[in-house]
Amino acid sequence: MTKDLAVHLISLGCPKNLVDSERLLGAAQSLGFKPTLDAGQADLIVVNTCAFIESAVREAVAAVLEAAEAKKPGARLAVVGCLASRYAGDLAKNLPEADLVMVPADYQGFVAAVSSMFGKKQPAEIGSFETWERLPGTPPWRAWLKVAEGCNHKCAYCLIPTIRGPLVVKSTDKLVAETAYLAASGVKELTLVAQDLTAWREGERNLADLAADIAAAGDFNWLRLMYAYPERLTSQLVQALAKVPKLVPYLDVPLQHASPAVLRRMGRKASDPLALVRRLRAWWPNLALRTTLMVGFPGETDKDYDMLVRLVEDGTFDHVGVFKFSPEEGTAAADFSGQVSALVKEKRRRNLMARQRRISLAINRARLGTELNILAEGLSAESDLVMTGRTEFQAPEVDGLVYFDGPQPQAGSLVRGRLTKAGPYDLAAVLV
Repeated sequence: MTKDLAVHLISLGCPKNLVDSERLLGAAQSLGFKPTLDAGQADLIVVNTCAFIESAVREAVAAVLEAAEAKKPGARLAVVGCLASRYAGDLAKNLPEADLVMVPADYQGFVAAVSSMFGKKQPAEIGSFETWERLPGTPPWRAWLKVAEGCNHKCAYCLIPTIRGPLVVKSTDKLVAETAYLAASGVKELTLVAQDLTAWREGERNLADLAADIAAAGDFNWLRLMYAYPERLTSQLVQALAKVPKLVPYLDVPLQHASPAVLRRMGRKASDPLALVRRLRAWWPNLALRTTLMVGFPGETDKDYDMLVRLVEDGTFDHVGVFKFSPEEGTAAADFSGQVSALVKEKRRRNLMARQRRISLAINRARLGTELNILAEGLSAESDLVMTGRTEFQAPEVDGLVYFDGPQPQAGSLVRGRLTKAGPYDLAAVLV
């Protein structure tokens, strides 16, 4: 292909989607497209969409229409990802602005489709999609590593199995090879992600075995786990994880609720989440815990909600995300009786978040004066004179930041700092 072609890619949604975007962008670059930040200068615009909830659908459609408006004469627009999966053939019919609509399951055909759109011959050897070179969409010192695709759970509120299909795990060999490549490129922090991370298995090997192999596969500093489904967190697995070198003591466990009745209606195991939290901390010393909780699920009573409040108060989580139930078309829960009003859902969400802010503030204040490792991330959004960073107990893009006072570290460096100020989300530190 000619070297004067340009590609502009917009990636929406979760880190798992971003990994796909990086591969698609890498594929376009291998075809001769130069990445550009200006959609109006691109010959190919790719919008990788999210469609998990209705607000994400609206954002995706708006991004597609904006891209179509920016498109220069002769340029092509590709709409890929979860929006295409959720609405299948209707999307191409309702979005005539798109020259290509592709679901994630068909990404292997992306190279052929782009070659065809531009009247070029497809390369003879392209390999499988999951081995395509990634063009990073994150800072060079951190990266996401997707270890599986899809989900086998049938949660009543969730469209992931419909959009992304059943669980398919990636092999150890491929993940180790990808880790070695990312580490050699300068990555210092690697975060393992999947729709259900703890579901990863390869024969008798489980997530702890995989984490150990990945930790040994390259010269990087931190390994982190996100999206660990709670029911598979056994003592054997968690204690094995705690022994893995480089694995930071941090776990994201989406508990969703505390009421057994609500959990059963959700299609999740009605176990005692607070008991699990206590066991996790006993099995893994100094563990930082993040969870996500849902308010306003159909049939959620005041009593159910009070159980959720007690979980937040007694669980003393380091980080909590609270989401309002969204009745998504195509899910079982959208048709459940006992739908909770928008006003009640918002009131419950705000109350939970206010309680968690007080808890997070107390936890952060107790950390004042401690010295720890901090990964310098980049300049603050408020000032180009202040560098921000993250500690082991702060995951990228979802938790708070550390702001440096005094001498500033270099972006991408792993430094030693002493915590001097604390808020509910962010902290301040000085270099040691």
